[in-house]
Amino acid sequence: MVDDQDRFPHIPKDLIEALDKRFPERTPSLNTSLDEIRWKGGERAVVRFLLEQYNRQNETVINKKVLS
Repeated sequence: MVDDQDRFPHIPKDLIEALDKRFPERTPSLNTSLDEIRWKGGERAVVRFLLEQYNRQNETVINKKVLS
């Protein structure tokens, strides 16, 4: 059972696509500073978190439709 603390607002697909495009997965170059790597890693961590939430939300919707 999902607790109210675990619920997350609906995430629109177009938001996920825009964030994924703006903050893509990238391998840093040898010239990239450690601070920049950390900053970019943090940006991408947020996108990965939202992608996971989006996938969970859609899985829940699909499962409810199948089980109904």
